[in-house]
Amino acid sequence: MSSPVSRRAFTLVELLVVIAIIGLLAGLLLPAIQNAREAARRMDCSSKIRQLSIAMHNYHASFTQFPRNYRQVGVNAWEAVSANVAILPQLEQAQLFAEFQFYEKDWNWTYNTGLARKLPMFICPSAKRGPQRGTHPQWWDGPGNSYAWSSGSSPSGAWVWFGSDNDFNGFSSYQIDRKMSDFTDGLSNTLMSSEIISGSGNVGTSGVYPYDIFYTGDALFNSIANKDFPTLDEINAIGIFAKSSPIGFKSNNGTMWGWYAAAHSTFNAAATPNWRFPSAGGACCPGGAHDWSTAVLPPRSMHVGGVNVVYGDCATRFISNNIDLLIFQSTGNRKDGSSSSIPE
Repeated sequence: MSSPVSRRAFTLVELLVVIAIIGLLAGLLLPAIQNAREAARRMDCSSKIRQLSIAMHNYHASFTQFPRNYRQVGVNAWEAVSANVAILPQLEQAQLFAEFQFYEKDWNWTYNTGLARKLPMFICPSAKRGPQRGTHPQWWDGPGNSYAWSSGSSPSGAWVWFGSDNDFNGFSSYQIDRKMSDFTDGLSNTLMSSEIISGSGNVGTSGVYPYDIFYTGDALFNSIANKDFPTLDEINAIGIFAKSSPIGFKSNNGTMWGWYAAAHSTFNAAATPNWRFPSAGGACCPGGAHDWSTAVLPPRSMHVGGVNVVYGDCATRFISNNIDLLIFQSTGNRKDGSSSSIPE
């Protein structure tokens, strides 16, 4: 008779060791997988912002000017659309543009239908979902926007209603349609666009950093000696006040790609990307229902360590949060006589 074949089974201890090793390997691999996914999202974001810049240049090729970031639709000054509506045909959205044209003087259609249309080209894949249309009591919200045009280095670049074109020393203006000849520093040395993040949608008594816009009153803004180049001390004073003693906040910013309002479709380079203090306005409401005052509205993103930017010549770059303030302000300013560019 043949002897029985012995079969060795895993003991419980051995099984637990194998499971522990698998868990350890998964724990080691997970951050690498997450980093790879974020790198892919960042590249996708960079591609989207570059497509927007190309659309701007194609518009200029057709009309010999870049579109201003304000075109009034309704009877009230805040019933207006951004430059993003003007470039819809260059973004393969000719049908939607035709609808905006058909309802050119109809603010109800513009707000309730046109501006409520979600367009993936305006959404960074890393972006946090902002307050959607109909969910926010301030009702100026939805469907999301991750990209904005640079109004320049001055906090006055958020003073849409009462400012002059001189307050907008960057790529985009609210008063005039810029031409290439207006960029005396050169398009390759001037920021065109960067990223913004959506507000938290919070309806409580306090805003949420870094998502919302905090208000400080106008006094600190009025005390800035050189509005084109606020110093680190001057903007930090604003940021500290906004963080510690705000007089109010708005949480619906960065939600409408087609609305003109500051913090919905423009930013300024008064402070460095992902500023450690809250984005701050003087009197309400840059990024809210109206644009009545100045503001520090730096670009922000959900990427680690910085933001994607695109220059006036359509060159894209990822820049660090630690960029020197004066260099960043100089690249935001189209006419300061500087050829400063952000280091690679």
